[in-house]
Amino acid sequence: MAASEAGDRAIEARTLCSLGDLDARSANAESAYRHLELGLAIAAELRDRALQSSAELGLGLLQILVGKPKEASSHYEKALTLAKEAGDRRLEVSALANLGTVEVSGINKARFYCEAALGVARGSGDRSKECNTLCNLGLLDYYEGRTEDAREHLEMALVVARELGNVLSVGNVLCNLGMVHEAMAHLDEAESQFDAAVAIAREIGDRRMEGQVLGYLGELYARRGKFDDARSRLDAGEALLRAVSDQVSLGLLLCNRGEAERLAGSLAAARDAFVAAEKIAVEVSAGTDSELGLALTRLRGLVENPGTPPSVPH
Repeated sequence: MAASEAGDRAIEARTLCSLGDLDARSANAESAYRHLELGLAIAAELRDRALQSSAELGLGLLQILVGKPKEASSHYEKALTLAKEAGDRRLEVSALANLGTVEVSGINKARFYCEAALGVARGSGDRSKECNTLCNLGLLDYYEGRTEDAREHLEMALVVARELGNVLSVGNVLCNLGMVHEAMAHLDEAESQFDAAVAIAREIGDRRMEGQVLGYLGELYARRGKFDDARSRLDAGEALLRAVSDQVSLGLLLCNRGEAERLAGSLAAARDAFVAAEKIAVEVSAGTDSELGLALTRLRGLVENPGTPPSVPH
């Protein structure tokens, strides 16, 4: 590359990190890892804490995308330490925001990191990270059954995302709002939010987001008694998530499938989905208070107690 030929090691490291990030988002894990590790090595040689932090953030994202949240947490913690040493508030809030997700830190730790990230984001005027953190707080509220608080945080996030013109963030927030409205038994509103999120995912070509939302939409159709529609959405979502090798999201979709089959009265199919999702949880070391762990706990109760009537999840 030109930077390498010119002997500019800092630019070379930044370029490698950018290439790694693009590779990760394109599901090219091997190339992403190679670029990010090389970028990190150069940054370490230069003793550039900010560059090292950026590389660690990229490696954390890669681990999330390949379904290894435990490994991601280690990279994000290193990124946070390096960002503080560099005095870089932008990188600090990025690390805090990533640690503030249920997927990475579980419910208890995630709220601590989220609240810290929100304070840093607002203090530094970083509206993008403010949006992401409000979205994460909304999800935490949802998992704890605090649906009104969840809706408030997510609607705030939606306003910021739209003001920024960040279509990806708008899609993510709409998906989460759909989950909250479903938990509040506002099924028409939930379907509308999910449909809008799928449309955005298709518009920007984000197969991962599309697969995730189709999983939630499939379960919603089952809740409405539209079982053929539910299975077609779940099948399409599963194919997309397998294509991008997103194991955690695939595990969550299988939990959606299990709940849908339980609603359809197909207990054997529900149990098969549970077993497949549980296998993924073991492979990715998902904790009991992670997003996948919580979904599995709920599904386990449904398949082990067939007489329990299905209800709207929180």
